Amino acid sequence: MAENTNKKQIVFYPNFLFREAVAALIMVIIVVAMALLMPMKVGDPADPSDSSFKPRPEWYFMAPFYLLKVFPSSLEVIPTVIGPILTFVFLLILPFVDKNPEMHPKKRKLAMSLMGGGVLLTILFTVLGVLA
Repeated sequence: MAENTNKKQIVFYPNFLFREAVAALIMVIIVVAMALLMPMKVGDPADPSDSSFKPRPEWYFMAPFYLLKVFPSSLEVIPTVIGPILTFVFLLILPFVDKNPEMHPKKRKLAMSLMGGGVLLTILFTVLGVLA
């Protein structure tokens, strides 16, 4: 069986790289234009005399916020410093541990289990942080 050689190929440098640079520049221009034309509203100014105000982080920081509530103040270095470092190191060494060459998710049991568990824990901690 002969291999199909009719596919159009382009050289990475300079052709493909130039196209990607132009696309990135267009996206930056769009984002800057949107930021200038539609600025975000910050909200009401802070009132230092209001003692009932309880500061809450945005939704994407609720999982670490909840972990700060779980750990006592003497151990707050664990969720704030040690936890993110261990997570980063774990994600860094994971490709060397799971050397499964398969690309389909159903054939990547370890990787999908770890990712699913991480996503579920993040969702759980975020929900608990919102409710706390």
